Amino acid sequence: MPESTFSVGNVEIVGLTDIELEFPMPLSQLFPNVPLAAWAPYQQRYPEAFPRPDTWRPHFGGFLLRSQGRTILVDTGMGSTVTNPGAVAMFTGGADGHLLEELQTLGVRPEDIDTVFLTHLHPDHVGWNLCPGGGPAQATFPRARYLTHRADWEAFKTPAVQESFPFPYWEETIGPLETLGVLELLAGEQALTGEITAIPTPGHTPGSMGLAIVSGGQRALIIGDVTVNPAQVTEPDWVFAFDMDPAQAVQTRKQMIERAETEDALLIACHFPHPGHGRLVRLEGRRYWQGGL
Repeated sequence: MPESTFSVGNVEIVGLTDIELEFPMPLSQLFPNVPLAAWAPYQQRYPEAFPRPDTWRPHFGGFLLRSQGRTILVDTGMGSTVTNPGAVAMFTGGADGHLLEELQTLGVRPEDIDTVFLTHLHPDHVGWNLCPGGGPAQATFPRARYLTHRADWEAFKTPAVQESFPFPYWEETIGPLETLGVLELLAGEQALTGEITAIPTPGHTPGSMGLAIVSGGQRALIIGDVTVNPAQVTEPDWVFAFDMDPAQAVQTRKQMIERAETEDALLIACHFPHPGHGRLVRLEGRRYWQGGL
């Protein structure tokens, strides 16, 4: 497995795997406007992301950030058959994620997390928000503030958006955060530490957010699902079926890719091959994502 721990200046980042597997929906369904033959050069360049010609193998997980005494968890993965049963049944065939085990291996206890930053509220990013088991809802990370953008909160709590998913997950993973008093809604840019700033990246969802990291003369951008597949770095006009506002998603994708190149920043995405970080390179005038530091 590629090295999961790296640094951007004084910020330590650990790539966390909840689960990684062949996605049940084919590329032709996930990117309906992209001819299957157009994937060929990217299947050659990123073979770990494409196990078969019409298949995508995404990584589901998150990132652990340590900065200026803060311990920040970015996204909580797919979850388990207890914490997020509908999503796990549909997307992983009932296989549980291992995010909590990954944290335990690192010596990180749930109570050590002081901030949970949710890039957006799709079910594969919120699966371990709440504790497994019956009884009243409890936050998995009991000392943490759970941060997400107000626009996502307002959108995803509506019946129309909830009904667009073939399984319920709001009350199992998100809604109780408000009644538990651990939710904090963001709007616009907001500093989490002196080195990490939350930035809006709308399009995939109304309130999608990323993180801009600037420390020790180095930079990184954690961009959530602005790009879900490394091919989209080269082909930013390729629309993902789960983009809620496709036109805005394309615009944001282009802006973030341009920013990463201009700032010579690491580009870190949630579903790219583990551990998700890499740089932009130019080959024959085209941008490509290249994994590694």
